Amino acid sequence: MFIEQDIQNGFVPFPESRAQFYRDNGCWQARTHFQLLQDAHLNYGKNLAVLQDNKQLSYSGLYAYAIQFGTYLKQKGIQETDFVLVQSANVIEVFVVIFGLYYIGARPVFCLNGHGSYEIENIARQSRAKGYIRLIDSATQKDAAEITDQFAEPNFNLWFRQTMTSQASLAQSFAMLDSVVADPAIQTHSSSEDIAFLQLSGGTTGLPKLIPRTHADYIYSVQLSVDVAELNQQVKQLVVLPVMHNFTMSSPGFLGTFYVGGTVVISQHSSPRICFELIQKHKIQQVSLVPAIATLWLNSESLNDYDLSSLEIIQVGGAKLLPTLAKQIVEKLQVKLQQVYGMAEGLVNFTHLNDSIDTMVNTQGKKLSIFDEIRITSDAGEALAVTQIGHIHTRGPYTINGYYNLPEINRRSFTEDGFYKTGDIGYIDEDGNIVVTGREKEQINRSGEKITPSEIEEFILNHPLVKDVCVLGVSDPYLGERIKAIIIPKQQDSDINLKGIRKFLIDKNIAQYKIPDEIEVVADFKYTHVGKVNRQKL
Repeated sequence: MFIEQDIQNGFVPFPESRAQFYRDNGCWQARTHFQLLQDAHLNYGKNLAVLQDNKQLSYSGLYAYAIQFGTYLKQKGIQETDFVLVQSANVIEVFVVIFGLYYIGARPVFCLNGHGSYEIENIARQSRAKGYIRLIDSATQKDAAEITDQFAEPNFNLWFRQTMTSQASLAQSFAMLDSVVADPAIQTHSSSEDIAFLQLSGGTTGLPKLIPRTHADYIYSVQLSVDVAELNQQVKQLVVLPVMHNFTMSSPGFLGTFYVGGTVVISQHSSPRICFELIQKHKIQQVSLVPAIATLWLNSESLNDYDLSSLEIIQVGGAKLLPTLAKQIVEKLQVKLQQVYGMAEGLVNFTHLNDSIDTMVNTQGKKLSIFDEIRITSDAGEALAVTQIGHIHTRGPYTINGYYNLPEINRRSFTEDGFYKTGDIGYIDEDGNIVVTGREKEQINRSGEKITPSEIEEFILNHPLVKDVCVLGVSDPYLGERIKAIIIPKQQDSDINLKGIRKFLIDKNIAQYKIPDEIEVVADFKYTHVGKVNRQKL
């Protein structure tokens, strides 16, 4: 319905021949995200949809709240197709906000709770967002006004700004709805092939890349994830990872649980003791983790203090899972492990629940859809045979064809025939499983968060005592990679220390997860023959 307008604004659609192929083969259904909730309301209305502490919503309750909040946003002036930044802690209220936006055809732009004013300013400018909704779980956190006041330049296009503090009850959290009468006549008539939302991807420039996902392509991936994870109406899923993450949403994520009428239990913390208590109390059966959190759970002193026998399946993704850790998850937690290799840009691979232990531990599984195309290529771009290691390229019914409003980056990130260059290195084994062996980029993967070294280097170079700096990832058993800054001081007797560097960066309002974990002060770097810093020798 709005695709022509979106193309003018920087959306790269599927070529019509491929789009028609996916329609003809039943990949894309005429269904939007709000209709997914509407179906859950009709089919599972009384089922408990989501629970956090003493607050809970049935599917019918979530549906009613979403319509009322959507009506509120419409009355405030938010229109169909408007992009609205949503930045949230792990709180129950975020589901009302998301589906309220979907109800009126507005489009969430999912921001991480850890993003500071620097990231929010860039995301708002790139997306041309009209609104910014920030949900916080403590009055001590910065609100939307405080964050936007720290923008380097005013953004008058971002005219709607609201902070919501998660309160003891939903009625208190949504006090602004007391006088709002839900309007059933304003439900959007968006097409399932319109943009549903924008996700974020780390970038080689340090600025966020916006990932446009349509209702049809995303719900297709959710549906397939539900099947491979074997979710059903009885499932109780614990959400530990940030609720704005693609992994948390769709692989199978909370949308997968909503799809089958199950229950989502929200944890505001990833600490083992809190999560173990929730698993025991609510008889949790399924959870998705990144390797860093899985490691914390395995090494926790409180592991044997709780009854975790209800836990059946753990999905692990977001970063490479080492085989040793994979074996420990299976053996110590007595669960079925599903490795998940995917990306917000699209492609998802799962190990299957009936796979052998060898496949489960040593591979990242098979492609989610039979229509996913994965091509392993040499440095010269030639297709490689099975078991040969190369660059992983992909295209398919739920993989984007271009980032939003970034034509130059798209020319580098996609091949002429539409394959996305994932930036990962790996191979396909003889059984059709993908094995990821590393990254071709210098991007740091710290506990699933992608950090671009050049971005952090640029900030540190502004420190008055720093002459030069190189930021890189260092292998870490808990985080996957930790951030190390190697610094050449302007004066050899300069008092440069980690505490001072961290404070300097915190004052720049960048995300906490981008701040170095360690520093090393050196007299000089090692360089290549063409004058570049030789990161391999650092």
